Amino acid sequence: MMNYKYTEIMDYLRSEIDKDVYTDKLPSIRGLAIKFGCSNSTVIKAYNELESLQLVFSAPKSGYYINKNKKRSTTEYDFFSGVPNNKNLPLASMKKIYDQVLEEKNQNLLNYSYPMGYNLLREHLLMELHDPEVSLESVLITEGAQGAIDLLLGADLREKKVLVEDPTYNIVLSYLRIKNIPHETVMRTKDGLDLIQLEEQAKTGEFQFFYTISRNHNPLGTDLKEKEMKKVLELARKYDFYIIEDDYLSELSKGSTFFSLGKDRTVYVRSYSKTISPSLRIASVIAPMELAKKLSYNITYLNGGAPLFNQAILLKYLKSEFYLKDMSVLKDRVKQNIMIFKNALQGFPFDYYIPETGFFASLYFPKDFKLKTLLEGLQVKGYRFRDLQGFTKQEDRKILRISLTRVEPNAMNTAIKELVKEVLLMKGDKDDKNKIYI
Repeated sequence: MMNYKYTEIMDYLRSEIDKDVYTDKLPSIRGLAIKFGCSNSTVIKAYNELESLQLVFSAPKSGYYINKNKKRSTTEYDFFSGVPNNKNLPLASMKKIYDQVLEEKNQNLLNYSYPMGYNLLREHLLMELHDPEVSLESVLITEGAQGAIDLLLGADLREKKVLVEDPTYNIVLSYLRIKNIPHETVMRTKDGLDLIQLEEQAKTGEFQFFYTISRNHNPLGTDLKEKEMKKVLELARKYDFYIIEDDYLSELSKGSTFFSLGKDRTVYVRSYSKTISPSLRIASVIAPMELAKKLSYNITYLNGGAPLFNQAILLKYLKSEFYLKDMSVLKDRVKQNIMIFKNALQGFPFDYYIPETGFFASLYFPKDFKLKTLLEGLQVKGYRFRDLQGFTKQEDRKILRISLTRVEPNAMNTAIKELVKEVLLMKGDKDDKNKIYI
């Protein structure tokens, strides 16, 4: 696993600050350089990073001090947001790619995109599939995954209701509500989909699309089993609906997809926002031919295409030596955080789900547990967690979505241990009939 010396120094200082070993002035640059066997510049880089997070401040000719107002900030202990950690995005690699594309002086890249997207990018994505059953006419580029969903559900292409999982991606649920798109939900738990409920809804013939995140589910973090995916595909063919599969984390995912099992009934949406850069605003869509044609028409006349320049950037990056290396580093960082999360969670008294790799885990609480009280108490201490509000229509589902990649390893260990401690205290109160939650 790749480990940078300056991050080791950062983790050490954070740990010592949390333990109150240092309460004001921090060690000298020279002292830390000797302790860690590195140069002064490495220590300065560590301090600069901590200063950028507003955790420390420098005093001229005096040294570095703890910023007591930011000792425990919601940025450092942010398990709430699903936005990628800036440190996990490949800035150095992308800068080189941008420079290479600009040096080519291709003025066409500043013009409008094409109805189905940049042909060279589409051809590369098709080649990656190694699947002779898929033709280039089925591959499109849209302005992000949300752009693809808007083109599918918000335009004239949609003729019936939409079915979504509960819980599901909060942006999609909000989109359906804001656009007044008729939709229903089917229950999903850590064990999978409620297939009986799904068939009951499907047999009405009222649904045209079923939106699902089959792998690394947001917010649960779970994967659907191949057996249940095959059953859903069987229902899709029987009751004539399409599956919109949002594979937002394909670089970190393993196992089957609806697309790999049933291309005839799957609209496969792959985005790059979580792993490469949200600012690119690019998703690739592979759809059955009849849907692909309608989508390309809507991309043209509803301005749903991604900027051509960004498509060229993505293509060059995917073909570069940086891509696989950067994804390998990301996987190592995610696995490290998951390992620390798992160890810190020891003693948690209720059910939970931890992925092998991925961005989210989920913690499950009894229906009579005062989850809001827990969240408020942790918030006061600077730990920011999130329940399923916005992800579900069922208010009684007491689940925490844990964002696994926002925080550094030391912060992960500190915050999760504090969460377990508070849960155990509240559970003790709950078990005593004469006490109330505090």
